Amino acid sequence: MNIFHEIKSMISVRQVAESYGLKVNRNGMACCPFHNDKYPSMKIDSSHYYCFGCGAHGDAVGYVAEMFSLAQYDTACKIIQDFNLPIETEHKISDDEKNAYRKLVEQKQYAETVKKRFERWADETIDQLKECKHLIEEAKDLIFTKEPGTAVISNGFAYMLHQQEKIEYWLDILCMGDEADKRQLFLMDGKEVKRIAANIKRAGDEILGRNRKRVG
Repeated sequence: MNIFHEIKSMISVRQVAESYGLKVNRNGMACCPFHNDKYPSMKIDSSHYYCFGCGAHGDAVGYVAEMFSLAQYDTACKIIQDFNLPIETEHKISDDEKNAYRKLVEQKQYAETVKKRFERWADETIDQLKECKHLIEEAKDLIFTKEPGTAVISNGFAYMLHQQEKIEYWLDILCMGDEADKRQLFLMDGKEVKRIAANIKRAGDEILGRNRKRVG
């Protein structure tokens, strides 16, 4: 029996995947770490993994090789070392190599956390900006189409009109821009986007609520 068969006889794919940070649900499904997977599309059992989204598949050794971009033998050595498996190898992994592997795992986990945080921010911000756009159009319809005197033009409405072009520009970036533009918006203007969206919602609720009462 070679070291690859020995490894697979001692440890399952799920044990390996979860040890390196993958969250697997009760049904053995997980978000695939090998492509941008928002919903679980990877099936994992004791001996095999398969992604229905990107087609990635293999055994425990293959999973770690793909995860860390390692050659098969180096992958086997890493698994033996990380899981303290009683398997002899020609190459003993040094403390420096072990620390380097652990650092790499931590870096990948951190990068995945940042990526998911950004994706959640983008989805939530698109919803907020669409709501702002709707409020602006609804306020314009109320104020510009009603009989004179039925609508109250306020500083809040002027603010909404002033920010309309910026709202549409941000929406264009998040809905149709490339990843670099989206990340720049997140890093450079994320707080401003949140502040302006909150101000527009506040102004819109005030204008529409006040004028609806007045019309009624």
